[in-house]
Amino acid sequence: MSLNFARLNPKAIVPTRHHPQDAGVDVYSLDDTFVWPFSYRNIHTGITAEIPAGSVLLVRPKGKNNHLVGSGVIDAGYQGEIVIKVVNYSWKFLRIPSGMAIAQLVHLPVLCEPVQELPLEEIHLQKSARGGSGGIHST
Repeated sequence: MSLNFARLNPKAIVPTRHHPQDAGVDVYSLDDTFVWPFSYRNIHTGITAEIPAGSVLLVRPKGKNNHLVGSGVIDAGYQGEIVIKVVNYSWKFLRIPSGMAIAQLVHLPVLCEPVQELPLEEIHLQKSARGGSGGIHST
């Protein structure tokens, strides 16, 4: 299974994987911009992706950057530009130069099972049959 990208803007940089074993591919800012202190800005990448059915792209931060990235899920059906929310949590202006690796995309398979509503009693019966409440910190 391959992950295909296309440029929506001629100056966009197609995502890259620095090492063959890296989980994510780096995505790059399209334009020079600034992010005000304690605020965020949506950063355009100028790219789109063909995401195979049954998988997603997760938007994750890069370890070396000094900013936060808004987590995101890009579903297989999405066909628009990939835009990354960058959060500046410092007192200084954050400069994002054109071509900066701002985030990484991790490609993962997903289970798309049907969603259904069951009566509350049936949910509790299924949980007790498994042995526990199943809540957070229940084990």
